[in-house]
Amino acid sequence: MFGTAMRRALVAAVAVGVLGGSLGACGGDGDGGGTKPAASGGGRDASSGEVEAGVVKGRVTDSAGNPIKGAEIVVDNQFLYDSNIVLTTDAKGNYRAEMPGAAATYNVTASFKKTYNNAKYTFRLAPENPEPFAGPDGAVRDFTWKLTGEQPDAPDTFYGGTVLFNLSPINPADDSYVDSAGVTLTLTPTGPLVDGTPGKPVTKRAENTGDGWAVRDIPVGPYKITATLTTGSGRKQPLAIRTRDEAGPYTADVTADFKPFLTDHQRIELELALRG
Repeated sequence: MFGTAMRRALVAAVAVGVLGGSLGACGGDGDGGGTKPAASGGGRDASSGEVEAGVVKGRVTDSAGNPIKGAEIVVDNQFLYDSNIVLTTDAKGNYRAEMPGAAATYNVTASFKKTYNNAKYTFRLAPENPEPFAGPDGAVRDFTWKLTGEQPDAPDTFYGGTVLFNLSPINPADDSYVDSAGVTLTLTPTGPLVDGTPGKPVTKRAENTGDGWAVRDIPVGPYKITATLTTGSGRKQPLAIRTRDEAGPYTADVTADFKPFLTDHQRIELELALRG
């Protein structure tokens, strides 16, 4: 009986200690909880790749390996709600923070804001290692700014932008069916991409997404866009085009920039029509 009571008391003490430590991390300096800001690089080289116990650190770079200053790093406590650590990268792209002593696992995400062609964008950054880690163990989590590619922690979501379009399924000339699956968009850059690199022409066949017919994972930049329709017989027919937010006439091509959508997505929206 005494042995059982002692074991139960020990289990309860351990549980209270873990929860108390986690709540202390959540509360910070008596601010009542919530997201906890933390220091950034602090002058240390966080890009060494060596794991330190009880420390999360890393480096954020663009596709050419240049450091990104001011990227936001969120270290998400997966044990307690709304008890994140928020960091900002220094001039070398580094960040570093001591972890709370609580026994919890954490997931790290990163993003940064950029003004481009008079619009303000937020870009989600690609993790070198997307796996969670135990706080007491520490971890190195580096990130890269990628213009294209599928996000590893969000299946069927991409770093590139989306070009959505609307095309009437009825041919006004003869009332025949028009299948948007036959649409191909060609996007030719008219200037540097959002990261300053020269773009390349992109030609993609449309797919039916949860948001409608679209081509996806396009590097953000300014483009001249044309559209064609491949019919069931294999004949290719040029389509007229205009941007969805303009009420002007349809033309053979249109020049458009991606626009920010929600928090960290970018879109171009088009209207397509069969030529008379």
